[in-house]
Amino acid sequence: MFKTKVTQWSRLDNAAKIFPATSGKKDVRVFRFACELTEFVDPEVLQQALDRTMELFPLFRSVLRKGLFWYYFESSDLKPIVREEYRLPCSSLYIRDQKNLLFEVTYYQKRINFEVFHALTDGTGALHFLRILVYSYLTIKHKDIFKDHMPVIDYDASHEAQRDDSFQRYYSDEWKKKNKGLKKDIPKYRAFQLKGQKTEYGHMQITEGVMSAKAVLAKAKEYNATMTVFLTAVLLCSIEKEMTVRQKKKPVSLMIPVNLRNYYPSDSARNFFGWIDIGYHFLEQSDRFEDVVAFVKQFFQKELTKERIAIRMHELISLECNPLLRIVPLEIKTVFLQIGTALSFSSDTAIFSNVGKITMPEELSPYIRLFDVFTSTPKKELSICSYKDNLVLTISSHFESTDIEKNFFRTLSSMGIKIEIAAKRYEY
Repeated sequence: MFKTKVTQWSRLDNAAKIFPATSGKKDVRVFRFACELTEFVDPEVLQQALDRTMELFPLFRSVLRKGLFWYYFESSDLKPIVREEYRLPCSSLYIRDQKNLLFEVTYYQKRINFEVFHALTDGTGALHFLRILVYSYLTIKHKDIFKDHMPVIDYDASHEAQRDDSFQRYYSDEWKKKNKGLKKDIPKYRAFQLKGQKTEYGHMQITEGVMSAKAVLAKAKEYNATMTVFLTAVLLCSIEKEMTVRQKKKPVSLMIPVNLRNYYPSDSARNFFGWIDIGYHFLEQSDRFEDVVAFVKQFFQKELTKERIAIRMHELISLECNPLLRIVPLEIKTVFLQIGTALSFSSDTAIFSNVGKITMPEELSPYIRLFDVFTSTPKKELSICSYKDNLVLTISSHFESTDIEKNFFRTLSSMGIKIEIAAKRYEY
C-alpha cells in the first residue's frame, strides 16, 4: 500500500506575525547564537549532530507560507546542511515566496553558529536548539570518553509542547475586561534617536567584551542592584555621553525583551516573549550614575511583575483576536503592520537583551569556552549571556561610529572589571 504524506501546518504565534510583514534590507529580523569550543570544529561530526538535533525539533523544519489572511508554517522534508561560515552574520534567511528553512548552522574554526529568523522562535527556543546541537556534537565527537557514562541535558519538551502557542494559551478575554483601564498606566516615550553614518553594504559592527560574571555581579551588588539593573544603567549613561544639550530634551529609552516563560509555565519552542520600555530623561533627572541605577531598580520592581507583564501581553494579543481584523486580507494587514512598526520606531533609542545564564552538563565543560549572542538591528543592541564565569556582552549595529560601545566598556573597565575586547567588522 502507498502511504500518503501528511503535511502539517500551524498558525504563527502573536509575536511572529509581525516579522514576515516588516522584515527587509534595513532589518532582516535574524539573530545569532554561537558556542566557542576549546577545539576546532569537525564539520562532518557537526552535520551528524545537526541531523540528530532535527529529530528532536521537527518544528524547525517548517517553511513559511503566505495565506489569504495570515502567514503560516508548513512542515517540509528539507534537510539543513552545515557550512563553513560564508557570508555576513545575521544575513537574511527569509526569502518571500521561496520554500526554504528559516535557520542556518555554520562553523568557523572553534565556533558553532546558529542563526534563525525571528518568526520561527525566540531567544529561549533558539538557545535550547543550540544547547542540544552542541551536546550532540560533543557526545558524538568524544563518544569513547562518554561510552560508559552519557551526560544528561536538562531539556525534554515534547514535540507538542514545542509547538504550543503560549500566547493563545494564556490570553483571556475575561482578564482583559476586568483590567481594561490599567493599560493607560504603561509608560510610552518619544525617545532620542541615534543618528550617524551607516556602514556600507550592510556590514555589521560587532563589539564583543568577555569578562568575569562574578566581577560584574560583585560590582552590581555595590550599588545594591542586580546585574541587569546595573548594566541597563551603564548603557543609558553611555548613550547620554554622546548627546548634545538639545538632544537631551528627549529621554533615552531602552527596549528590554522579557521572557514570558518566567511568568507563565511553557515549554514552547516558538516565540513567547514581551518587552518593557524604560526611559530616562537626563535633562530633568540626575545624571549621577548612582541615581540612574536607583531609578532603573525602582522601575524594574514596578514593571516586572506578573500583573504588569499581563497588561502588556493582553494589549499585544487583543488586536489579533479582533473578529473584524481576522477577515481582513493579508495584504491589507501587512500595510497596517508596517505603519505600526514605523510609528513605534521612535519609542526606543536602543535595545538591551539579557539571555541570562546558560547551562550545559558538567562533563562537557572542558570542551566549551563560552556562548555568545547578537542580533541584526536598525538601532544599537546590547545582548548578553554567560556560561560558567565567562560573561559575554556584545553590541551590534550598522552605525560607523562605535563611541557608545567605547563609553560602555570603558565605564566597566574604569570600575576595575577586566575585559577582553574583540571588535569585529564582518566583510566577505
